[in-house]
Parts: sequence; C-alpha cells; structure tokens
Amino acid sequence: MASIEERIRDIRTQIPDDVNLVCVSKFHPAEAVLEAYRAGERDFGESRVQELAKKVPLLPQDIRWHFIGHLQTNKVRELLQLRPYLIQSIDSERILQAVNDEARKQGIVQNVLLEVHVAREETKSGFLPEELPTVFASLDTYRNISVLGLMGMATNTDDEQEIRRCFRQLRMLQQQYGLTTLSCGMSDDFPAAVECGSTMIRVGSAIFGERMYTKQEQLRAFFFDMDGVLFDSMPYHAAAWEEVMTRHNLHFTAQDVYINEGRTGQSVIHEAITTLEHREPTEEEIWAIYREKNEAFSRRGEAKPMKDVERVLNLLRERKRAIWIVTGSGQRSLFNRLDTYFHGIFAPERMVTAYDVERGKPDPEPYLKAWERSGFQKEQCCVIENAPLGVRAGKAAGLYTIAVNTGPLPDEMLRKEGADQVFPDMNALYNWLTAK
Repeated sequence: MASIEERIRDIRTQIPDDVNLVCVSKFHPAEAVLEAYRAGERDFGESRVQELAKKVPLLPQDIRWHFIGHLQTNKVRELLQLRPYLIQSIDSERILQAVNDEARKQGIVQNVLLEVHVAREETKSGFLPEELPTVFASLDTYRNISVLGLMGMATNTDDEQEIRRCFRQLRMLQQQYGLTTLSCGMSDDFPAAVECGSTMIRVGSAIFGERMYTKQEQLRAFFFDMDGVLFDSMPYHAAAWEEVMTRHNLHFTAQDVYINEGRTGQSVIHEAITTLEHREPTEEEIWAIYREKNEAFSRRGEAKPMKDVERVLNLLRERKRAIWIVTGSGQRSLFNRLDTYFHGIFAPERMVTAYDVERGKPDPEPYLKAWERSGFQKEQCCVIENAPLGVRAGKAAGLYTIAVNTGPLPDEMLRKEGADQVFPDMNALYNWLTAK
C-alpha cells in the first residue's frame, strides 16, 4: 500500500496550487498526522472537540486546525480555547451567536465558514440558500467572527450531474456574496469540486486510508417503534384490550397483549376472533371493536414518554441521524403529542403507521417501507423495538434490530426472534450509542 506521503503527492498532482488541501485526520492517530506534517501538510481537519483537545498538545504548534464537525453550543468554549484556525461548520444562527459571544469573552476574532445545505439529504445540515440573505444582513452584529466563505457537501449519490449541481450552486453562492473561500469536495468527489470552483478540499480516507467504524458509527437512520419505546403506553393498551375483549367474550389477557404487540389493532381483533370463535369476522365488526378499544385507551389518561428516551433522541439529532417512527398503532392521541414531548424531532414524512401498510408487524412491510423511503443502505439502518413481533419484523426486513425490553416478557423471547442487542432500558441504549 502507498504511504501517506505518496497519497498526498498523488492528490497534489490532481489539484491546482491555489486550492487548499485540508487533511481530514479525524479518528486517526497523532502519528498519522505527524507523517502527513512531515510530507509538508499544515492544514488538518477534526470533527470532535475532545479528539482535537488530545491531539493539539502532541503535535507541532504551527498546524492550522480546521473544525469540520457538527458543533454543539456546550462545546464552543472548549473549542475556542484550542484556537482553531478555522471553524468550517457554522450551520445555524444559534451556533454563529454562540461562537461570537465566546470569542468576545476570550478577546479573539474567530475565522469561520457558513455551512450551506444544498444536498438532497435530510441528514445533511446547514443554512438553506434562501436563509443566507438574512444571515449576511446581520453579520455586522457579529464583531468577533470573520466569515471567510462557505462550506458544503454534495448529495451522497453516484449521479455525477447531481454532485456537480451541488458544487455549482455553492460556487454561485460564494461569488454572489463576494467570499474568498469555498470548502467542498472530499475523497470521492474532490476532482469534480475543483472543476466547479472549490478553493479548499477536505480529504481523509484518500490520505489516511479507510478506518474501521463501530456499528454505532455506521448507523445513519433509526426506526423507532412507538408504544413501549417512545411512550410508556403499553400498560394502558393492555388494560384497554382486556376491557374490550372481555366485553365481547373474547379471552385476551395482558400477557396476550404484550405477545401480540406490534400488530395493527385490526389484525389483533381478527386473530382473536378467528382463533377463539373459529369464524371470520366482518370488517364492520373489526372496526367497531377497534373504535371501542381506542375509546377505552383514551379514557386511561395520558401516557408519558419512556424514561431517558428524549436523551437518546437528542443524541441522535445532534449527530444528524435520520429519526423515524414505525408503528402498528393508529392511536392519533399519541401522534398528536409527539411534537409536544419531542419537539422538532419527528416529521409526518418520517412516519410509517397502521394507516400506511396493508400488512402490519410481524410482516416486514412497515420497516421495508421506512427503509425504502429513507434512502439509506440497509446496513446503515437500525430498528428500535420492545416487542417480539416487532423484532421479528425488523429482522425479516434485513435490518439491524435492537430490543429495549420495557415490558414483562423475558429477554429470551426477544433474543429468539433474532434481536442483535437486548437492553433493559433506554439508559443502556444511550450508553451503547456513546461507547467508544
């Protein structure tokens, strides 16, 4: 294999002298950075403040550090104390304000790029092009920030025309606002970016080689079941089902509810009647019982979010992961409270419910539908379930499936359905997601 020095030399032959090469050293050891430094490079990119903090004291002081990852407000102070040459990922006015305020406190002027969202992907972040006029109109109020230019990423696709569309749009915006720097183009697409006018490229794997990512890092989209995962609603469902089924002389216990969790309500009723009464129910009968069950559920009050689930969701949002709901429920009372408890996390276009499928769990249709709509590879998607039938559906769809056992069923029932991981609660899931 070629050395780091040889790879850098090869990249340098493909770009003009006036294009700045930022060696993306994130996740790679200080020794690899030093090898690139000895090859003549001085600009290096990191995406996590804590990793940058470890590297800065170990490496030459004339390195120009570029911060290229999503920046959280609670990390701004620590980052600026490290004196990065350039923060490339200013993706909101909130972060712009936070960096300006902290730079003022530290008595510095911080160089930044505004990240612009031109890609056709929901997991990319940044200002929308139509938001830029307002931002630039207010820049005089940010006296401790110097906006050098724009940063952006192309859509993750093999479509060369779409990639070039993104780069051309970024170039047009750079020229429109009279900026000197345009940072776009990475290992897979930097030649196209340079052709379209990029003045700075961010190259990692083509220099340092591919890194082995943990499963947590590979996952880009998370498909959450709702009852028993987002909301602690299963005890209410169990009581409502028992009440209504007893009224119709159908023997159906709370244990049966948990075992059948994940099915659509209509499917549960159909299964109960055909199994216990050995007859085929009419559609009218099924819907009448289902309406009764929904009314019985609503009378039991408001189910609260599962403990620590908001912590998990906020972590995934900060990491720019796609977050979906995939549920067999048709309980509109819960749907209506999603934004109350989880503001800004879920959107109607990222929901698959009982109203969207012909065959509910344990059929894989709900999760296959979410996967197809998400646009990610299957190995990048993760199901979060709490019920055996939900786990079965996730695995049948070919997706990595985590079970968080929030109910009374033994872990073994979830493992037998093929769960890749079984956790006792949301806190354990959070710890797994943040494990190194």
